Amino acid sequence: MMSEQFYIDQAESCARAADAATLANQRDTLVRSRSVWLGLAAREQSIRTARAQREREKEQAHD
Repeated sequence: MMSEQFYIDQAESCARAADAATLANQRDTLVRSRSVWLGLAAREQSIRTARAQREREKEQAHD
């Protein structure tokens, strides 16, 4: 599993490349890729939050 920061770094890389792209189709592809990377980062954060919540609930159940 990749880290959330990795996904964010990839999204930023796509944004920089899109800004530098001279061809519209390249720019569009990079903008879409950036969106996908950001979606993966959000998903990773959601998974991490849900996992932490489950752990808290498990600890509370054992108390």
